[in-house]
Amino acid sequence: MYLISWMEDEARVEASLGGRVTAEEMAVLQDELADVIETLEHKPFLLVLDYAKAKGFDLDTRSVLADLKDFCFANGAAKIVSIVQDEDAMVSQCTERIQAILEGREELMLEPREIAWQAPATQVVRKAA
Repeated sequence: MYLISWMEDEARVEASLGGRVTAEEMAVLQDELADVIETLEHKPFLLVLDYAKAKGFDLDTRSVLADLKDFCFANGAAKIVSIVQDEDAMVSQCTERIQAILEGREELMLEPREIAWQAPATQVVRKAA
Protein backbone atom coordinates (compact mmCIF):
# COMPACT_ATOMS: atom_id res chain seq x y z
CA MET A 1 0.00 0.00 0.00
CA TYR A 2 1.30 3.47 -0.85
CA LEU A 3 0.28 7.10 -1.08
CA ILE A 4 1.87 9.69 -3.38
CA SER A 5 1.79 13.43 -2.66
CA TRP A 6 3.09 16.12 -4.95
CA MET A 7 3.84 19.65 -3.72
CA GLU A 8 4.38 21.50 -6.98
CA ASP A 9 5.35 24.82 -5.39
CA GLU A 10 8.11 23.06 -3.41
CA ALA A 11 9.23 20.78 -6.27
CA ARG A 12 8.71 17.91 -3.83
CA VAL A 13 7.25 14.45 -4.38
CA GLU A 14 6.51 12.20 -1.40
CA ALA A 15 5.64 8.52 -1.43
CA SER A 16 4.63 6.78 1.80
CA LEU A 17 4.57 3.00 1.93
CA GLY A 18 3.07 0.81 4.63
CA GLY A 19 2.36 -2.81 5.41
CA ARG A 20 3.81 -5.57 3.27
CA VAL A 21 5.13 -4.20 -0.01
CA THR A 22 5.88 -6.68 -2.80
CA ALA A 23 8.14 -6.21 -5.81
CA GLU A 24 5.04 -5.96 -7.99
CA GLU A 25 3.60 -3.15 -5.85
CA MET A 26 6.94 -1.36 -5.93
CA ALA A 27 6.91 -1.59 -9.74
CA VAL A 28 3.39 -0.10 -9.81
CA LEU A 29 4.64 2.70 -7.53
CA GLN A 30 7.44 3.37 -10.02
CA ASP A 31 4.86 3.64 -12.83
CA GLU A 32 2.77 6.05 -10.75
CA LEU A 33 5.86 8.14 -9.94
CA ALA A 34 6.75 8.19 -13.65
CA ASP A 35 3.37 9.80 -14.36
CA VAL A 36 3.98 12.48 -11.72
CA ILE A 37 7.56 13.07 -12.86
CA GLU A 38 6.42 13.49 -16.45
CA THR A 39 4.35 16.50 -15.42
CA LEU A 40 7.47 18.09 -13.88
CA GLU A 41 9.05 18.32 -17.35
CA HIS A 42 12.53 17.27 -16.13
CA LYS A 43 12.74 20.08 -13.57
CA PRO A 44 14.80 19.16 -10.48
CA PHE A 45 12.75 17.84 -7.56
CA LEU A 46 13.10 16.29 -4.13
CA LEU A 47 11.76 12.76 -3.69
CA VAL A 48 10.90 11.64 -0.15
CA LEU A 49 10.30 7.91 0.23
CA ASP A 50 8.85 7.05 3.64
CA TYR A 51 8.79 3.32 4.24
CA ALA A 52 9.31 3.37 8.00
CA LYS A 53 5.88 1.75 8.46
CA ALA A 54 6.45 -0.92 5.82
CA LYS A 55 7.54 -4.42 6.73
CA GLY A 56 11.04 -5.41 5.69
CA PHE A 57 11.59 -5.75 1.95
CA ASP A 58 12.68 -9.01 0.35
CA LEU A 59 15.53 -9.05 -2.20
CA ASP A 60 13.25 -8.61 -5.21
CA THR A 61 11.47 -5.64 -3.64
CA ARG A 62 14.79 -4.01 -2.66
CA SER A 63 16.00 -4.48 -6.22
CA VAL A 64 12.90 -2.75 -7.63
CA LEU A 65 13.32 0.02 -5.03
CA ALA A 66 16.90 0.58 -6.22
CA ASP A 67 15.67 0.68 -9.84
CA LEU A 68 12.95 3.16 -8.83
CA LYS A 69 15.53 5.46 -7.24
CA ASP A 70 17.83 5.22 -10.27
CA PHE A 71 14.87 5.97 -12.55
CA CYS A 72 14.02 9.06 -10.50
CA PHE A 73 17.62 10.31 -10.62
CA ALA A 74 17.66 9.80 -14.39
CA ASN A 75 14.43 11.80 -14.70
CA GLY A 76 15.13 14.89 -12.64
CA ALA A 77 15.40 13.97 -8.96
CA ALA A 78 18.03 16.25 -7.45
CA LYS A 79 17.87 14.45 -4.10
CA ILE A 80 16.16 11.39 -2.64
CA VAL A 81 15.49 11.12 1.09
CA SER A 82 14.45 7.70 2.40
CA ILE A 83 12.89 7.23 5.82
CA VAL A 84 13.70 3.64 6.75
CA GLN A 85 12.32 1.16 9.28
CA ASP A 86 15.27 0.68 11.63
CA GLU A 87 19.05 0.82 11.97
CA ASP A 88 19.48 -2.56 10.25
CA ALA A 89 17.64 -1.27 7.18
CA MET A 90 19.72 1.90 7.28
CA VAL A 91 22.99 -0.05 7.31
CA SER A 92 21.83 -2.36 4.53
CA GLN A 93 20.62 0.44 2.28
CA CYS A 94 23.64 2.59 3.01
CA THR A 95 25.82 -0.25 1.75
CA GLU A 96 23.64 -0.69 -1.36
CA ARG A 97 23.43 3.05 -2.19
CA ILE A 98 26.80 4.26 -0.92
CA GLN A 99 27.81 6.17 -4.08
CA ALA A 100 24.69 8.36 -4.18
CA ILE A 101 24.93 8.92 -0.42
CA LEU A 102 28.58 9.98 -0.63
CA GLU A 103 27.71 12.35 -3.48
CA GLY A 104 25.00 13.93 -1.29
CA ARG A 105 22.23 13.03 -3.73
CA GLU A 106 20.66 10.49 -1.39
CA GLU A 107 20.02 10.55 2.34
CA LEU A 108 18.70 7.94 4.78
CA MET A 109 17.02 8.75 8.07
CA LEU A 110 15.17 6.89 10.79
CA GLU A 111 12.58 9.50 11.68
CA PRO A 112 10.83 12.07 9.57
CA ARG A 113 12.02 15.53 10.43
CA GLU A 114 12.28 18.80 8.63
CA ILE A 115 14.05 18.02 5.39
CA ALA A 116 16.20 20.89 4.19
CA TRP A 117 15.34 21.48 0.56
CA GLN A 118 15.05 24.56 -1.52
CA ALA A 119 13.54 24.18 -4.94
CA PRO A 120 15.94 25.41 -7.63
CA ALA A 121 15.11 28.83 -8.97
CA THR A 122 13.50 28.94 -12.36
CA GLN A 123 15.94 30.19 -14.94
CA VAL A 124 14.82 33.29 -16.80
CA VAL A 125 16.30 33.86 -20.21
CA ARG A 126 16.19 37.37 -21.64
CA LYS A 127 17.18 38.27 -25.14
CA ALA A 128 18.37 41.68 -26.19
CA ALA A 129 16.22 43.46 -28.72
